[in-house]
Amino acid sequence: MKNSTLISVIAFVSVVSSFSSHADSVWVTMIGAENARLVSGQTDVSPATKKERQQLELIAHGANIKALGMTIENTTGTKFNRNGDLTAARNWSYGYFNDNHGISLDLIKGDWLGTGPNIAAVGYAYKKSLGDFSFRVNPTLARIAVKQGPGRYLNDHGVQLNLRGDYQVNDRLSLRVHPQFATWRNDSLGSTMKLELSATMNLTDNKRHKLSVLHESYLVNNKASGMKTRWVGENSPIAGVVPGTEQVFKVRYAYVF
Repeated sequence: MKNSTLISVIAFVSVVSSFSSHADSVWVTMIGAENARLVSGQTDVSPATKKERQQLELIAHGANIKALGMTIENTTGTKFNRNGDLTAARNWSYGYFNDNHGISLDLIKGDWLGTGPNIAAVGYAYKKSLGDFSFRVNPTLARIAVKQGPGRYLNDHGVQLNLRGDYQVNDRLSLRVHPQFATWRNDSLGSTMKLELSATMNLTDNKRHKLSVLHESYLVNNKASGMKTRWVGENSPIAGVVPGTEQVFKVRYAYVF
């Protein structure tokens, strides 16, 4: 692991530790490992190839933070590849004016290695609890800048819809479904849905130690899919295999301060 990664880990722990002393807030640190299956090539001339990519996740989540007349939930996450390089960073916040209504701000930087998307989104958030089931609805307006090389960007704007449902099965186990939709004006980007399914288990009676398993899959409609709605990795004798991230498996450990 490179020195830059070690420095980032130390800074990450220091920041979380400094906030965790706040009496009213709840802070959670997470460390995770992910394995992504990537697909490239989509025709008989360029046959599909698949490869695996492993990354490390570091996440800090804060809840019940009182500021600016709102109750804020904030999550900061970073990803590192096997060489120790930072590949992605994200900060997304929800500020609620009452028990149900609020606003959201989501910032993503994904071009650390020279190419990739940078996204900024702002929107409305609604959440509600119904016994053991809770949900959140979060429509946003978004701006994207995809870095394609030195000085080359694909800029666009669009809309997103993030939905999340959580079900508390018992004191130990909770389940989550988290579809995230995005549509852009440019056909090269088109529309995307990321479907995330996860399960979280409390490892101890005090609920401070948690283990989560997650699975992500992607549905797209863009030029690469022949302007048809198809799963990434799906094959067809006409349009070929849809390139991109086919699926991601994740395991996360969380500690609640």
